[in-house]
Formats: sequence, C-alpha cells, structure tokens
Amino acid sequence: MKKAVIHITDRHISDGEEFVCELTTSGEFEQTESGFTVIYNETDEELADCLTTLSIEGSERILMTRTGKYNTEMILEKERRHSCYYSTPYGDLMMGIYAKSISNSLGENGGCVKFAYTIDFNNEPASENELTVTVKAQEE
Repeated sequence: MKKAVIHITDRHISDGEEFVCELTTSGEFEQTESGFTVIYNETDEELADCLTTLSIEGSERILMTRTGKYNTEMILEKERRHSCYYSTPYGDLMMGIYAKSISNSLGENGGCVKFAYTIDFNNEPASENELTVTVKAQEE
C-alpha cells in the first residue's frame, strides 16, 4: 500500500435540495489484480471512526465498504441495481443502489474515479449522488 492524499467531492440531491461536501484526508492506495483499492478514515463528525474502502474494478464495478459506527457494503455496477444493507446505531436499513455511470483514470501514482448513482428505500427514490475521489500517491 502507498500512502496517499485523497480528495472527495460528494454531491447529492435529496428532496429537491442539492448538497455538496468536500473532504481532503490521508489514506492508502494500491493497484491490485482486478484494479485499485483506496482506503481512508472518514472525518465527518457523524461518520467519525469509520473506515471506508473502495475496491475499484475498471470503469464497471466498485465495492464500497464502510466499517465502524456505520457499516455497509455497497455494490456499484454500471447500469445495474443492487440491494445493500446499511447498518446504523439506530437500526438496519435495506437500500437499493443503481450506478448510472463510473469513470476511472487511476494509475500507479493516483488519478480520479467518479461515479454517479441513485439510492432508494423500498423502491422509493431517496437521493441522486455523484462522488469524485481524487488520489495522489505520496513519495515514499
């Protein structure tokens, strides 16, 4: 694993309102047989002490795993809907994730992965999301 600076821009629309959050943090990054893995600690107050792992397979599939206070495993596969569990301190939820697009320009020294997806609960739309994750490997 290489140390990396990770910048995340999270845009989502929920109930007709757009929200944008940005985060720059340190983490780790590595190239794997199937693509890339990006790991970072969440710094948002609500998600404090959560570890997020992105397993990125080209421009077709991303597995987003979060462990800690909130636990989830989201499968984002281009133009497919997956059902995923989201565990919170208040209870567990079942949500649908539909990946509209995934673009990936990651290389051995970093790059960018961007993905747009929708979330629904009980087949009722909840939000439209776009996440941009920029990774810059740090020198050893």
